[in-house]
Amino acid sequence: MTTAVERTQALLWGGAFLIEVARNKDLPLEIRRQATNIARHFPTIEDIESMAMTQNSDPSGLEMASPEEMGPDTRMGKFGPLRWNTRLGWPE
Repeated sequence: MTTAVERTQALLWGGAFLIEVARNKDLPLEIRRQATNIARHFPTIEDIESMAMTQNSDPSGLEMASPEEMGPDTRMGKFGPLRWNTRLGWPE
């Protein structure tokens, strides 16, 4: 069973991974475009924080931990977590 902390970590790592892929010019253009498109609809660290704050009213019962509880994490890549202000231009 996935814990709230594991669920939060997976989303944070996933967002950071999408940034890494989208900005990696060594990867094929189509892969970078797909990562950019997914990242535009993926929850940001601010979205995750909001989900954690409203977890008691979530009818799905999927609890989230606050990203602040995670502490520093080296698995966030060189660009860090996906944020509202993350700008991923359309790869060309």
